Amino acid sequence: MNKRLLLFKRLRPALWLILLLPVMAIAETDWSEELTAIQQLQADGNVVQAVIDLEALHSQNPTAARLKLELAVLYLQLNQPDTAERYLADVLADPDLPVRVRINTQVLLIQAQEAQTVSDYQFSSYLELSAGQTEQANSGYAQVGGQGQLLLPKTVFYSTRQSYTVRPLIQMTALSRHYPGRTDSPWLGRLEGGFSVRNPNAIVQLTLGLQHDDTLDGWLGRVAFAQSMGAFRVRLAHDQFWHDQGLESDSRAALSAAVGTRSRASLFWESEHRRLDANATTTTDHDLGVGISSDFAAWETEFNLVQSLTRDQLGLENRVIWQLAPDWRLRLRVDLTDLTETDPLSYAASISLRWTP
Repeated sequence: MNKRLLLFKRLRPALWLILLLPVMAIAETDWSEELTAIQQLQADGNVVQAVIDLEALHSQNPTAARLKLELAVLYLQLNQPDTAERYLADVLADPDLPVRVRINTQVLLIQAQEAQTVSDYQFSSYLELSAGQTEQANSGYAQVGGQGQLLLPKTVFYSTRQSYTVRPLIQMTALSRHYPGRTDSPWLGRLEGGFSVRNPNAIVQLTLGLQHDDTLDGWLGRVAFAQSMGAFRVRLAHDQFWHDQGLESDSRAALSAAVGTRSRASLFWESEHRRLDANATTTTDHDLGVGISSDFAAWETEFNLVQSLTRDQLGLENRVIWQLAPDWRLRLRVDLTDLTETDPLSYAASISLRWTP
């Protein structure tokens, strides 16, 4: 996601260069009014209909370079860089193309080729080393964990007004924890497969996989949804783990809004549910929280106040992330479980170093 956002930020200047080409550079004939109507469709967000109308106009004027460039821009908006690249290559094949238009078209072609690379296979991973401690005796630990994710080539579908990108994915997760003062060393391994569906403002991700750890084995299902609505963002997530002793589920709903240029305020609800068939016990915990997060050049901070509706506890979560280098991130986390109990103070602290190649 970050790569795609970065790509379109880099793409924006080239798009403006194409859209603002002077009339004398590429001659227009009697289709200028139709093009203006199509550009209005694009401005209104009806990109799919704009493409349909522009393709019809282009079929009537197959040699018009301006229409090919406009089509390339629209297909890039629809996450279809291969088609955009074809139109741009066709424009560059004209030996009489003005020099300034040729340069701008070549810049846009490079961006389309990069976008095409993004649409192919992608593999990302990270490795994290961490250590932590709670107020309990012999609770200090050291942990190593990592994750790898393979994104398969995407497929683009169209509705009346929007495009939807469907992308399969495979995800692998593993971690192992060691307690110096104890004999147990918990571990976990997870393999998941699924897909994501996104449009310009929302994404849905569904996965199903197997999870094995030192005590439980079973199936894991995940569904997550996120949508941007101007300054607001909505996030919903649900994890369901069916293991050999029962089931566990985690749910989260969050609403956040921009505060200034670097911060976001959030309101969230979390729920944990466990049912163990072995001893016929069921537990459910609900938390309600408010928080604020900030993103600076090399720093990220997050502070949350969390009220447990089940245990009547008020907790404080503090996270600070420092980007040491492009591939390295240092995270400090301190959670105070219950601010109403100061003797003893319930806390959990951890420090981790993450490498993302």
